[in-house]
Amino acid sequence: MKVTGSSLPLLRKCAWWARPEVSGQPTEVTEQMALGTAVHAAIEKMLVNGELADMTDEQRQYFDAWAAWWFADRRASNSWRAEVAFAYRPSTDKGRVLDVTGRNYEVDADEIAGTVDALLINGSKGVVIDWKTGQDFANMTADAQDNWQLKFYAVAASRAFKLSEVQVEIVRITPDGVTTTVHVMDDLELDAVAAEIERLHAAVPASKPAPGAHCRRCRAVAVCPTTTTASDALVQATVESSALVVNAENAGALLVRLRQVQAACEQVETALKRYAAENPEGVQMPGGKRWIRQQVDRESINLNGADMAAGIAALSALDVDDAVETKVSVTKAAIERKLKEKKGLKGKELRETMEALCSDLRASGVMRSVTVDTYKEV
Repeated sequence: MKVTGSSLPLLRKCAWWARPEVSGQPTEVTEQMALGTAVHAAIEKMLVNGELADMTDEQRQYFDAWAAWWFADRRASNSWRAEVAFAYRPSTDKGRVLDVTGRNYEVDADEIAGTVDALLINGSKGVVIDWKTGQDFANMTADAQDNWQLKFYAVAASRAFKLSEVQVEIVRITPDGVTTTVHVMDDLELDAVAAEIERLHAAVPASKPAPGAHCRRCRAVAVCPTTTTASDALVQATVESSALVVNAENAGALLVRLRQVQAACEQVETALKRYAAENPEGVQMPGGKRWIRQQVDRESINLNGADMAAGIAALSALDVDDAVETKVSVTKAAIERKLKEKKGLKGKELRETMEALCSDLRASGVMRSVTVDTYKEV
């Protein structure tokens, strides 16, 4: 697999997945990833053309939070470039700008590609920004001073534009506002990072698997030889005695192995889902059953838009408006819990009350329906 700027943090933990003969699974696009992509595209359109993109209510919340922060800062008056793609060759310490759409990189085998969300060049100094959308920031990305994805972008930009200083920024966007971390890299740090990238890249062909917590982010974990070892270790832990024993000596190792096996299982399941989606007959199972894809409509309650008041009124009519978990979020499960707690409803009566409420919510315009894939044995 090709090394990219976004995969550099993983490369620092383990380089085996980047060996030329290793083939990883495509990344499964989650709802949160799709949301982030849409918000990135909206920001790009504003920076490039000064135009507002079409967005859903949820996407608009993130964009509005970003816009309030961006236009309140003097930086908004500068000439920013959006979605700037680079190719960097560690062996020669050279960088170049790519003319690509999206992330469809065409680079040489010894080059690393990556795209900067926002870039500002001011003489011999530059600013590199990476937008992050989502809530679980502690696990999702490192702050600017420790973020090797951003450090790679800084090196690539410095070599392409002959910069002696690059400021890197992580900009975390939520519907409730924006937070940032900032780090300035001088020419000495840029050189040191470049040397480390060259060392890591040169070591790839002879690298061996180095399992750990990072395995959950690896697209090759399902084919990694250490995954078999981890699976065997988990099985052995359960068969050595009549009960699974977890203690201070083995708990840490068991947890790391469990996470690795879970990540591998997720990749296998994703590959099976892709196969079932492409083959209408599904997966033939022992015993004659088939595992197939079925598409169903799934409803959600969206209190983000102009219809929020009508939705809240429908909830208030049943005295379950306190089921709203945040100022804009409520689920059917939360409503059902409140109906059980406050009205003692259950069984048929609960189902009928929920059906009537959902009908009111649909009429008020806050109920959204999306088609999703499900998989089942038939």
